[in-house]
Amino acid sequence: MTHAVALEASASPPAGAVLIADDHPLFRDALAQVVGSTLPLARVVEVGSVDEALEALATGDFELILLDVNMPGMNGMAGLLALRRRAPATPVVIVSGREDRDTVDQAIGCGAAGFIPKSLSRDGMRTALRAVLAGDISLPDEHAADGAGVRQASVAALSAQQRRVLEMISAGKANKIIAYELDISESTVKAHVTAILRKLNLRSRIQAALYATRQG
Repeated sequence: MTHAVALEASASPPAGAVLIADDHPLFRDALAQVVGSTLPLARVVEVGSVDEALEALATGDFELILLDVNMPGMNGMAGLLALRRRAPATPVVIVSGREDRDTVDQAIGCGAAGFIPKSLSRDGMRTALRAVLAGDISLPDEHAADGAGVRQASVAALSAQQRRVLEMISAGKANKIIAYELDISESTVKAHVTAILRKLNLRSRIQAALYATRQG
């Protein structure tokens, strides 16, 4: 049986720990039950803000992070990026009541390993978690088609600069930030993005982010 435990600064999370970050206690409890039926031996650490999640990550390693997109400290996707920087090897799954395309695209573009709508059934959530733990990216059905059937083109087709731009896209960076960090114009970044999509037979930035994540 999985036990949900409150974060204690003096306690390190056990192996296979799962971090649930959501400011609604009732939904945290529901997620803990989903985790318990998906990973029977896992322990769950529950927090209610991004700051508390970062504190939890400082206590040890986690197998999985479930993150609400609307809670204290998120500031759009800044909270997701902060958690990714703190625990780059840990998959982060966004769990949200918002499931519009822009929100899903931003989450995946910022490095989320999956996006689970809060309206999804428990069976659906379990399926999504298993997919993420198996190394896949889980998306809502209406968004998954955007990433389906993508031909696995070779990154070798990209120039060195285009590969750097692709890496930055997968990190969730906007064109303006990419331009600043590479010391090129924003129009040049847009040209690189267009070339990347054409060479890799992709249709959107979200496909580019998915491709980059899958290719490591």
